[in-house]
Amino acid sequence: MSAPNADISAEARPDTSRRRRLWVNWLLAVSTILGAVGVQLFAMGAVMSTAACSNPNCPKPSGFVYGLLTYGAPVVAAVAILLSFVTAGRRRGILVPVIAWVLLFVDLAVLAATFS
Repeated sequence: MSAPNADISAEARPDTSRRRRLWVNWLLAVSTILGAVGVQLFAMGAVMSTAACSNPNCPKPSGFVYGLLTYGAPVVAAVAILLSFVTAGRRRGILVPVIAWVLLFVDLAVLAATFS
């Protein structure tokens, strides 16, 4: 009697873990959109806070670096979502949104260091 029950539970576990892995992967990938929005808002606020500064040592962003830091965040989110279509079902597919989140945090840290 216990053998058939063991087979059913053993078959259900891989499907459940795969489904859970897909959900976590997609939640992380889609949430990178919110991270990109946060980086955008922080960057705009940082630039607006330096607008009234007239000292020669005020932190002013250069065009290319500021553009890369600001507009790179939505690109990272879009690439993470697009790559998740391919990698979400794979065993190490969760690395795509995790790396995207790491890049977003690095972007935010560089922006904070630039404007402080």
